[in-house]
Amino acid sequence: MLLTIKKSAANILTIINLLLGFLSIVLISLSFIDSQDNIRIACMLIFTAALIDVFDGKVARQLGTSGDFGKELDSLADLVSFCLAPSILLFSYSYGLLDLEIFYLFILSSLPVVCGAIRLAKFNTYKEYSSQSYYIGLPTPSNAMFICSSILFMINMDFILYDKELINMLNLINPESQKSLLIFQWMKYPFSFIYGINSYVVIMICSFSSLLLVSNIKYSKFPNIKLNKSIIIWGLLSSVITILAILNKEYHIVILFFISYYIVSGLIKTMIEFFKVSGE
Repeated sequence: MLLTIKKSAANILTIINLLLGFLSIVLISLSFIDSQDNIRIACMLIFTAALIDVFDGKVARQLGTSGDFGKELDSLADLVSFCLAPSILLFSYSYGLLDLEIFYLFILSSLPVVCGAIRLAKFNTYKEYSSQSYYIGLPTPSNAMFICSSILFMINMDFILYDKELINMLNLINPESQKSLLIFQWMKYPFSFIYGINSYVVIMICSFSSLLLVSNIKYSKFPNIKLNKSIIIWGLLSSVITILAILNKEYHIVILFFISYYIVSGLIKTMIEFFKVSGE
């Protein structure tokens, strides 16, 4: 009995990931006829699925139960939770909000699932994608978290849009912004500036991040980061900020900030390497 549980532990986590993805899709679908609370809950479920995804592979390796079956099951769960669910979320959020032909909306919102499926297939098929000490292309959970936190940011926005073109960047006349801690106000500032340009920015940026799934840009693997004094300090600081964000119901700001940093840092490193090679 214990041996069976041991062998199934990682797969059970993967199945929970899959179920959370399915439930998030159901809630997103209901958001067409219900309130935005369903979208908020769906995003939280995707965040939880991403957290579980970090541990299921580790549990399998720790228990010595990793294998092809678990790998395939994990990819199928990721396809639902981090590819299909974000695509439906992007379509649901944009539908009725943007003056965009349904065909173009369909194409843009399908990018997370299409690019995600291609990325997962490459990861399972080509050894160079799975055997490196870094990810080739943006990982699907990171893209899902970026899309969810971006949409949550817009739903909970406390900056002011004028004619959908201009924003009150400093949030000086919006009393809601004064309830936020200073650190979260600073985190919000760049996103208020960028996402406040017009209503199309979110879907365009999320489409771009989805294309990064099938790019050759290198991204760090968090489990492979070597522990040192600076990493530990940053980890503790991040934990404190995250706890404060949860208590202040602004966790999506912290997720959006750190995921954006992760995405941009990969782009910057790739550009630096490109110019170094070009200059030689």
